[in-house]
Amino acid sequence: MDLEVYLNSVRKNWNDPNWWRRVVGQFVVEKTLVKPYFEYVSDHEGVDVMAEDWDNLIILDACRYDMFAELNTIQGRLESRVSRGSNTPEFLRENFEGRRFDDTVYVTANPQIDVRLPPNTFHAVVSVWRDHWDEELNTVHPEVMAEETRKAAEAYPDKRIVAHFVQPHYPFIGPTGRDLIGKQAGMELSKRLADGADAQQDYEHVWDMLKRGAIDAETVWRAYRENLEIALSPVETLLDDLPGTTVVTSDHGNLLGERPAPCPVPMRMYGHPEGVYTEHLVKVPWLVVEGEERKRVVAEAGVESDRTATAEETQERLQDLGYL
Repeated sequence: MDLEVYLNSVRKNWNDPNWWRRVVGQFVVEKTLVKPYFEYVSDHEGVDVMAEDWDNLIILDACRYDMFAELNTIQGRLESRVSRGSNTPEFLRENFEGRRFDDTVYVTANPQIDVRLPPNTFHAVVSVWRDHWDEELNTVHPEVMAEETRKAAEAYPDKRIVAHFVQPHYPFIGPTGRDLIGKQAGMELSKRLADGADAQQDYEHVWDMLKRGAIDAETVWRAYRENLEIALSPVETLLDDLPGTTVVTSDHGNLLGERPAPCPVPMRMYGHPEGVYTEHLVKVPWLVVEGEERKRVVAEAGVESDRTATAEETQERLQDLGYL
């Protein structure tokens, strides 16, 4: 699937010398020098998120620790962790692949979970993106994701809940992203992969715009921050309705022109390439919000263990349990 993505990108940009020099050039250096350095020289391990003590885990996709520490408005104990992955596929693979978590329901706005993991990895997977995709934004809005997480927590009161928000990951849906950056790739590629459709994006994604100089780093940073601010408000409200102890974290961060220290390659990098374990990619927030009482969690194989649950099916489960 990933090879098809790369080939489609080449077909779109083959006659653009700036794209070859800045985008492909960095890609080649990442794959031939930077990633091998971290693979063979570093002793990267990272935290096993499922072994940590929590009842609810809220994942803010692609959230840098430094940005979260500056903008967070949620009361709790802020710590940091080192992620096992520097992008979402690696995070999912290193934390969940080949394992089963019958005590956990995974609620996701990110279609990557449906692409990368077997459906029986968790007691149930609630794929919010299937029923609540915003065609204009090319993503799932965090307000919708918070509401569907709330419903899932009510439908599965004896399960750990993982809620995987897209924001602050692109597409940038705040005023800077929509007005100054304009049309940009969102999560439509992952959605099409999950649906078995052709692997293609509708627009260029923001990191390639930045690499080739179409937009500046200050604009991207401002749009990136706005995406986190847009997500924090519904997450903060959601926490009031989640029983037990909740942790707010991220799967990985982003690079916005930093060099991949301690790798000695003197090149600025952007986005979140896999296998690059530099600080701004793998140092993630770990905000602990203690609940008054802990959940009584029960592990059991669910009827959804061999498929994903839609938001409509979660609604039906709530009705069956008498919550609606």
